[in-house]
Amino acid sequence: MEQTTAKRSHSLCIKSDTTVTGVTQVVEIGEKEVRVAVGEKTLTLTGNGFNAEKLSLEEGVLVLSGEVSAVKYADKAEAKSFLKKLFK
Repeated sequence: MEQTTAKRSHSLCIKSDTTVTGVTQVVEIGEKEVRVAVGEKTLTLTGNGFNAEKLSLEEGVLVLSGEVSAVKYADKAEAKSFLKKLFK
């Protein structure tokens, strides 16, 4: 039996509001940092005054208000190892 995995595309649009598509999990939402899982990667947005305007995991959409100053895209394993170091 053959398994097929549908790949979900994702995008990031930074305008007056920031829209992230392809979101599969919310790791953390704070005023200064937002981390979400997009497929096999973790997207980290750093900035100021973040507020979730819309979140739908069924649609895979997160809309944020606030100012984005940095964006980091990393493997989930890298993000988990950071947490292990933090709580060791």
